[in-house]
Amino acid sequence: MLLPDAYQTPILDGAVAIQNGRIFDYGTTCQIDLKYQASETVDMNGKILMPGLVDCHNHLGNWNLYAIQGMLRGPVIKQPDRLLEVVYPAYTLIDREDCYDVTMMGYLNALRTGTTTVNNCFIWTDEIARAATDIGLRVDLAPCIHQAIEHPDSKSIEDDLATAEIMIRKWHGTANGRIRYRIQPEISFFCQEWVFEACAKLANQYGVGLGTHIAEDQASTSKAKKIWPEGELQKLHRTGFIGPNTLLFHGNLLQGDELKLLAETGAAIAHCPVSNLKRGLVAAVPEMMRLGVKVGLGVDYPNNDLFNVMRIASLIHTILPADHKGITEKDAFFLATQGGANALGIGDEVGSIAIGKKADIIALDTRNSTRLFPVWEDNVINIIRLNGNGQDVSDVIVDGNILMNDRKILVCNEQEIVERGLAQQKKFRETYRSYSEQKKPFVGVRNEALLNMAPQEET
Repeated sequence: MLLPDAYQTPILDGAVAIQNGRIFDYGTTCQIDLKYQASETVDMNGKILMPGLVDCHNHLGNWNLYAIQGMLRGPVIKQPDRLLEVVYPAYTLIDREDCYDVTMMGYLNALRTGTTTVNNCFIWTDEIARAATDIGLRVDLAPCIHQAIEHPDSKSIEDDLATAEIMIRKWHGTANGRIRYRIQPEISFFCQEWVFEACAKLANQYGVGLGTHIAEDQASTSKAKKIWPEGELQKLHRTGFIGPNTLLFHGNLLQGDELKLLAETGAAIAHCPVSNLKRGLVAAVPEMMRLGVKVGLGVDYPNNDLFNVMRIASLIHTILPADHKGITEKDAFFLATQGGANALGIGDEVGSIAIGKKADIIALDTRNSTRLFPVWEDNVINIIRLNGNGQDVSDVIVDGNILMNDRKILVCNEQEIVERGLAQQKKFRETYRSYSEQKKPFVGVRNEALLNMAPQEET
């Protein structure tokens, strides 16, 4: 069965013709066989063909966070302690070589679970870009720029901006256009106004995207108001940071005129329901969609998958107030595919199975499946939305290249990646334990005033 997109009628016994990495045609198998003589065919009998999933927000090297959480004696729930002891050490205690290894683990999980395009917010740009090139996925690179703390790949905020320009020239548009660059001052309240102005100017100069975390929870919004009383979104808009190439992560507390501003400027939201629920919050996604705001889904964790996120996104809005209701199964499927592509600014290239688009396609194996059952044309998207799982993915094609066939990874040594990733995790745990025993600071503070303005509420 072929699902061209969220809203078209599925095609029984469908087929896709691919030429030079793009979708040349699609229809029934009989139609395609009569029209074309293929040099190579792939048997997808018993499978559901659908667009590759698009992850609008993740930190694919951030496996270290789980290593830290397992070593804590108790919960660390207050800012800035949580940032300095749990969140940021996952970045600051990692070197260049290890970054490549854990990022490959993240890309491998994305590939195995049907994500063909992913936004990756991490550090060591060369390594996350090289890993993306090696594994064959489509990646929106968003290296972290941070004015409050020191990352190991950064000397100063000025150095971050200079490096961003170098990396844009080096990586943006490489690998046949699979690698794109997004300038990401990491959190709206951890960079000063001039930094956002400089980022916006640089993005406009090179035609690349912008991104930042915004309105993630009450604590962060309270923090932002201390710096920008008029509101973080309004302030970012005045710096020139908010526009059609801007992707905002989370946006849980944005409402009213703020949502209208997103619609008017063409800025997009990466909706991350799993991590948002950990904060007890749900973004007003149905209202965003009604206003015409571009919205995609974000996994936000390297070991999760978009099928799970799609399911949660569709279910959480059924028990909320009226302005939060309204995500149907087809809407959820749209957000995980075409909506995500639109949010990343590549909706004309990927997100659906359409003539002329890049051939980013996945297959779900329904043979012997008790979850994807029973599947008919009129219920298939609902079945996928409710019961789909990353482990159902059997085949992945990106840019017309087969990366996984019948669950066998073709582009890398999977066992070696896992072994190297595990070795890095063991090394990281020893490093973290050593720092803890010696009472050494896990994180170098660059701007204490910015960092310590954070409110002390539980988060």
